[in-house]
Amino acid sequence: MRSAGTRRRFAPGAVIWSQGEPSQHVFVVLAGRIRVSTGSVAGREAMVAICGPGEILGELSAVDGRTRSANVAAVDEVEALVVPAARLDRLCEQQPRIAWAMLRVLADRLRQSDRRRGEYTDGPAAHRAVALLLDLAEQYGQPVAAGVEIALSISQQQLADTMAISRESLARVLRELRKRGLVDTGRQRITVLDLEGLRELGEHQA
Repeated sequence: MRSAGTRRRFAPGAVIWSQGEPSQHVFVVLAGRIRVSTGSVAGREAMVAICGPGEILGELSAVDGRTRSANVAAVDEVEALVVPAARLDRLCEQQPRIAWAMLRVLADRLRQSDRRRGEYTDGPAAHRAVALLLDLAEQYGQPVAAGVEIALSISQQQLADTMAISRESLARVLRELRKRGLVDTGRQRITVLDLEGLRELGEHQA
């Protein structure tokens, strides 16, 4: 893969590609984190995933030649390997293990998508919010003195859209979690103060 691609860097917040754009390249994340989200006709944007080093993006469009199915932006400074789709096609013919590895990536993402759809979009707003916060904290949180900080440059509106609830409903849930001493919130930042307490709350809600 490295021999077939070129390295590119993206500044924090940079849009790497937008949903609906034509696709000619596959990206392999070498450093940093990338946010994947989908938009709707109403202008809402729901987060799909955060991808880090070693993950591949754009493989679906490379396979079927269709336009990008999601928006992709850098969370922090990102270095990525950019591989033209035509070169990837030749690589897969020469090295079938690459094609098999990509198939496993697609299968894993489908399973994750099914799991998240059930956890984030079913049940009361509080259940959805706690499930999402636990997932974000455990997968992408950074340990800080106060607890675990989720700093992914995601607005409360985007989080609410991810859970298919209103921003007002999310604000009420976060207010209650703050009262319980479980989280602290700031601009595009949420700190989980008591991860174990949040887990227990999630189990109680399940």
